[in-house]
Parts: sequence; structure tokens; C-alpha cells
Amino acid sequence: MEPHAVGEPTRWDPCSITPEAIGATGLDPGYRDEGWGDGIVVPDWAICSFKSPGVDIAYFFVVMSSVTHTVEDLRRDTSNINGRDLDLDGRDLFLYETEATRSIDDCNIAVGLARGIAVFTVNYMNVGDGVDPCELVLGHLADLEFALPQ
Repeated sequence: MEPHAVGEPTRWDPCSITPEAIGATGLDPGYRDEGWGDGIVVPDWAICSFKSPGVDIAYFFVVMSSVTHTVEDLRRDTSNINGRDLDLDGRDLFLYETEATRSIDDCNIAVGLARGIAVFTVNYMNVGDGVDPCELVLGHLADLEFALPQ
């Protein structure tokens, strides 16, 4: 967890998901990339990336968290497309896609937390091969829901 001032809410750390849990959902348990990259700071968000197994990477699975953003913020964001509300054991979920790039297909699920939000994303590289990144992200979220804070 990142340090925080007294009284400031603690942000859930997406890299707290164990390698065992990552492996159990079919991802490479030996790979994790924490943070935004060298010299890049995004104070509103924590990020951790995982990858599909093997040498030819079909997709990256990205988990982010924030205490300053909400699921409602993402519902209102007009750059998010094909949005729909979901429910997972009483949690507020919003599934959406973006058109950020033509080289990947993405699907995102925003999950409301007691403090803030978590966003699960699949960035699928093999565009046009018939795989639905939304099915992938839904499966990973179902496998990892236990890792979210209550």
C-alpha cells in the first residue's frame, strides 16, 4: 500500500493479489508489473499488470484501484462505450469498452469498493481472432473477487 496521510482513506493495492491466485485464474503467476512505468506518476491510481501464459502474449490483465474515483464516474464518461451494469454478490459493477487504440480490444469492469473503486481490464492483442475480451475479464473477476476488500 502507498503511504497516506492521517485520515486519508487507504487505497487497495492491486498487486496484493498473490501469484497463487493469479496462476489459479490461468494467468502467468511469475509475471507482474507494478506501476505505470519509469518516471510516470498517476497519483489517483495504483496499477498492477499480469499476462496470459506463454511466449506469445495474447493479452494483459490489468488491475487498478483508486479512492478518488467511483463507478458512477466511469458510467458518466462518454469515452466509455458499450457500457452495462452488472451485479456480483451485491457489488456495483459497470462493464465497458474503449476505443483507445485499434491494435487491441479491451474490456473493463469497474467494481465499487467500500473506499473507492477497482477496475479490471483485459487488453487483448490478437484482434479479430474471435476471442471476446469481456468474457476473459468476467472470468478473471469471478476468480479473483475474493481478493477484493469487503
